[in-house]
Amino acid sequence: MNITIPQALRPLAEAFTKENTEAFAVGGLVRNALLGLPPSDIDVCSRLTPEQIVARMPHYGIRVIEKAAEMGTVELHFDSVIVEHTTFRREAYADGGEHRPRMVAFGESLTDDAWRRDFSVNALYANLATGGISDPTGGIPDLEQQIIRTTSADPDDIMRSDALRVLRLVRFACELGFAIDEDTWQAAKRNAPKLKDIAQERKQQEFVKILLTDARYPALGRDELRSPLRGLRLLDELDVWDVLVPEFNLARGMAQRPDHHRYDVLEHSFRVCAATPPTEKLRLAGLLHDVGKPDCKRETGVQYAHDKYGERISRRVLGDLRFPTKMITEVSQLVEGHMYDIQHTAKADTLRVKFASWGRERTRDQILLREADIRGCGYDVDYVAQDWRALYATMLVDGTPFSERELAITGQQLMEASGLPEGKELGELKKQLFLHCVKHPKDNTLARLTQLAKKR
Repeated sequence: MNITIPQALRPLAEAFTKENTEAFAVGGLVRNALLGLPPSDIDVCSRLTPEQIVARMPHYGIRVIEKAAEMGTVELHFDSVIVEHTTFRREAYADGGEHRPRMVAFGESLTDDAWRRDFSVNALYANLATGGISDPTGGIPDLEQQIIRTTSADPDDIMRSDALRVLRLVRFACELGFAIDEDTWQAAKRNAPKLKDIAQERKQQEFVKILLTDARYPALGRDELRSPLRGLRLLDELDVWDVLVPEFNLARGMAQRPDHHRYDVLEHSFRVCAATPPTEKLRLAGLLHDVGKPDCKRETGVQYAHDKYGERISRRVLGDLRFPTKMITEVSQLVEGHMYDIQHTAKADTLRVKFASWGRERTRDQILLREADIRGCGYDVDYVAQDWRALYATMLVDGTPFSERELAITGQQLMEASGLPEGKELGELKKQLFLHCVKHPKDNTLARLTQLAKKR
């Protein structure tokens, strides 16, 4: 069996051929080629050590960047291509589930290399020169049966060695829409507690990929097997919330008003997450929007202020998982704002001012979250989201300013029109003009603002 090696890798294949060394594409590139999917990360392996790669590849116009040489890994840069090269190796891990092996031994054989990899469908090799496939661990039959199975006959060997594979198992099953081998699944459940030994950044990366599984390969479409909802339910079965979102252990089974919600807090959170558009920010906001309900109910007896609790908890959860500061801020703001005007009583001018204070991007995201929240309740009630969306569309069309910078008058022009010097009073006047134009966008002209400034 052969695959077609991407033309972009031809210079690399020629370089290894001139070195009389077989090099192999491995993992996602090979797996996806057999499935008719676009390639994922480009990983290559051979018997050449990092030192040999550093010494030889520059002769062929290939730049080498040492990435983790002690692990046998370097980056190869040529043309506009970046390839990760890893030397054939064997590994040994310490007790616990730490991602980094305590011992690495370089080898000569891809067969030895294959048994250190996680799942059989990721341990497929294609010769860079010929496209010929090697399948030491039975990955091709598993592809045909659409099942995720560990490379080792004892799945615990794989899971206990590197507990991050527990999350990777869920991710690959949901990205590809594959079933999970039962022995592999049971091993994942037994070793899931070892995720506490994994670096927060690594858990964060896999967690986000699980939330975005339906966006990984759009050509496959979305169904029950290729959905973040499946991924979240699998995570719940694995009982891993202590290392991801501890509050979800309290949300499980927490009832809600049946006239508003058909599901408990946890299932509702999963469904809202899955109902949002597939962006990292919205999926996180959808998942965490009600994360404050358990603490709020315990401390106050009601869930009324759960959005405020949720904002604080979201900041902590995302901070613990080492999300970037900007993402933490934007997600927690969406969580805090998701209950605004939930009773649908705010007047249009009030909403205009609120939307302007949020800004265009947050307003758009807040509307999308509101729509997902309603769909996740299990009842067909979306009038609030429709009204919000209609008003927001009107504001975009009528040129409503979303910041003081968008006023059609400069600071100098405002001083001349008002007779005020630069300072607090001028700033207050500018704010008043901004709020006026939010409600009356047609007045956002230099002539009208000058007239209003003179009056005030």
